[in-house]
Amino acid sequence: MDYEYYDWNKLINSQCRSRMKNDIDQLINDGQYWTNSPPYQTNINIFGLQTQDWSNLKMSFIWSCFAYLGRETQIKGIKSWGYQTSLKTTEDRERYWHQHIRPGATTISGVYYLHLPKGANLKTSGTEFAPNGPNAGDEYFAKAQQGNWIIFPGKSWHRPGILQSNENRYIVAADMEF
Repeated sequence: MDYEYYDWNKLINSQCRSRMKNDIDQLINDGQYWTNSPPYQTNINIFGLQTQDWSNLKMSFIWSCFAYLGRETQIKGIKSWGYQTSLKTTEDRERYWHQHIRPGATTISGVYYLHLPKGANLKTSGTEFAPNGPNAGDEYFAKAQQGNWIIFPGKSWHRPGILQSNENRYIVAADMEF
């Protein structure tokens, strides 16, 4: 599996991440989340929030994608969403395997680890990949690294890592289509 980490802790520090967590909480409290996907995934383009924190996170994603590709490219579109979950939410991990394939575009995907619960097993709370598809027997976890983007091809089968705490885990996921 071809993925890379990009560390943005210097630009997006703990205070910024705390404000973004609060923004995600507010969206969820306001009912702005999908009901047909894992609880709780925001149903707005989270990069569209008009704050410096979200602007910095969006630009860090774009730069990370360009670094991953080894070049700049013409962007067709960017989609993004916040995700808040814990052991308090019901989860059927077998249904969470997915890809990000968009007709007429190549997609680069990213997961930003906004907040990980204290004591979380970083090896299994990150992103799980299945290079040859779900249940092929070669699934593995990419470690969660708070304040980092993990960037990978959108066609890669993946799902969120294992929940381990009643404390909320927060991620931001995004796709860049080109």
